[in-house]
Amino acid sequence: MMTPEEKFTLDLQGYLVIENVLTPDEVAELNQIGDRVFPRDYEDGSGKREHQRGTRNVSRWDPACQRLIDHPNTTPYLVELLGPNFRMDHDYCMFMEQGSKGGRLHGGPEEDNLSSFYKQYNGTIRNGLSVMTYFLADAGPGDGGFACVPGSHKSNFLADFPADVAHQERDVPYVVQPVVKAGDALFFTEALIHGTAPWKANHERRAFLYKYTPGDMSWASTYYDADDYFDPTEQQRRILAPPSSEGREPSLD
Repeated sequence: MMTPEEKFTLDLQGYLVIENVLTPDEVAELNQIGDRVFPRDYEDGSGKREHQRGTRNVSRWDPACQRLIDHPNTTPYLVELLGPNFRMDHDYCMFMEQGSKGGRLHGGPEEDNLSSFYKQYNGTIRNGLSVMTYFLADAGPGDGGFACVPGSHKSNFLADFPADVAHQERDVPYVVQPVVKAGDALFFTEALIHGTAPWKANHERRAFLYKYTPGDMSWASTYYDADDYFDPTEQQRRILAPPSSEGREPSLD
């Protein structure tokens, strides 16, 4: 279960690194699946090299990817931070090789779409659209990948965020790149200013991003069909279901 220190850290930063979520065997299996289903190819078809690639619906690649929907080491965090009736909204992977320019820093609390929010009341935390990122490769100091402005999920001056910092044209100390190991997961709320820093490591960045919302809301305009999956459990069917106010609490066993 989520510890008091983890809750303090998430409230303070807007993100939380959860160490050793996946075993080395799980990481190896997921990387093998990636090699098989989404082989390394950074050419765009015209001879141009993009250095970054990704695709949606990773959760449908293999039963091992499907198990990440409600992995027992992350489900308690989703319950704690989005409520017991959370649902999966969409998912994709991000693979990057050295030379990738990354992407713009974006997000922030309660934007116009109202899907990005962070609330705390009487010790209970609730988030809108949120992300559980599974790392299949290390991201050491200065390697790049996920980057954010810690604490910005509670910012009162979002409009003053400098455009050149958002486009990563200027380095500032308040933008950080968390250090993670293969097998770690990182939860963050979309109310946090975040993005992707240029990838500078010699090895390939590999991350699976599974995005969730409270059970009665959706960010994506399309929904999952549980019948597209590998004999999904009843719990997975509930998590993959369209938004609803009906209860569908997951098991934490």
